[in-house]
Amino acid sequence: PQPPAYFFVLDVSAQAAQSGMLSAVSTAVKECLDDLPGGERTQIGFLTFDASVHYYSLKAGSANPQMLVVSDLKDLFVPAPEDLLVNLVESRECIDAFLDTLGTMFTTTDETPLFQSHDSCLGPALKAAYTITKQIGGKMLVFQSILPTLGDGSIP
Repeated sequence: PQPPAYFFVLDVSAQAAQSGMLSAVSTAVKECLDDLPGGERTQIGFLTFDASVHYYSLKAGSANPQMLVVSDLKDLFVPAPEDLLVNLVESRECIDAFLDTLGTMFTTTDETPLFQSHDSCLGPALKAAYTITKQIGGKMLVFQSILPTLGDGSIP
């Protein structure tokens, strides 16, 4: 049988970051990782979105994830598909590092000004997540704080 797979799709728009939703989700996901069924076979992946789709390469042995950003929502493609859905046990260090920084990665402070998008491209993000997981299947968990405003499924 296929290993259990969990793919998290997270809204990182300004609203998600400022409301605390992103920080709460990253903390909750990290706390639940050891309780996911499947043991050593469990696969996991993450994708974030605002006005662009952000993929995360969670290569085993890497201390930190690599973010890959795709801004073209019409011709969406999946970069480095082999490192986007990874074994939880083998890539745990990288996954923990990602979840530790996710809550603040998309927030703005006086010391680190950051352009925050008030847009959401949920439709393209779901298509990208499906493309990554379609070979193995699994559960897609979506966390969103605003209505989609860009790409397929947008609500003007």
